[in-house]
Amino acid sequence: MKKIVQLLILCCVLQVSAQQQWELKKSVDQIEIFTRDTPQKPIKEYKAITTVNAPMKAVIHELLTAPAYNDMCESGVSYYLRSPEKDKHLFYAQKSLPWPVRDRDVITLLTVKRISPNKVKLLLESAPAALPEQDNMIRINELMGYWLLEEMDGKTKVTQVMFIDPNGSLPPFVVNALLVKGPLKTFRELRLAVQP
Repeated sequence: MKKIVQLLILCCVLQVSAQQQWELKKSVDQIEIFTRDTPQKPIKEYKAITTVNAPMKAVIHELLTAPAYNDMCESGVSYYLRSPEKDKHLFYAQKSLPWPVRDRDVITLLTVKRISPNKVKLLLESAPAALPEQDNMIRINELMGYWLLEEMDGKTKVTQVMFIDPNGSLPPFVVNALLVKGPLKTFRELRLAVQP
C-alpha cells in the first residue's frame, strides 16, 4: 500500500512538472513568446516577455489607459468600463472574426498588486456578468493570467501570462495557432507607446 501511495505521489509530481514546461515559439524584436499545455484543456496558455526602455510607472499608465466604453466599440480596442473598487479596473473588448465564425467579446477585471517598490503584478480574470451579453457576440467566460512588471535601472521587464478559452466551436488547433500573433502585436504596440 505504501508503495502505491508513493507511486501516485510521484505521478502527480511528474504531471505538475510536465505542465510547467514552456516551449519557445518565437523570438523576434527582443520579444520571446512561449506556450505550454494546460491541464484538462486542449487550448494552450502563453507567456510573452520583453524589456522596454521605460520606467514601470509609464508601463502601468499605458496598461490602465483606454478610451471610455461606448455602444460603438471598434474591434481589437480595449475600452475602460469602470473601477468597481480601489486598484480594480474593468475593461471591455471585442474581436471581429471572419464569417462564418461568430465575433467574440470579453470583459476583463484587472487588479493591481504591488509586490515591492520595483515589482507590480496586474492580475487578469474574466468578469462576464459585468455587462449584458449581445445577441451577435459570443462572450468569453474563461480568461486568467497576469502582467508582471519589474523595473531595474530605468527599464522595465514585462511578462504576460495568459489563458483564454474563446468559447464556442473554434477548433483548439486554430486557437493555439494564434497564440503567437496576438501577444507579439500587443508587445510591439506597448513598446511603441512607452519608449521615448
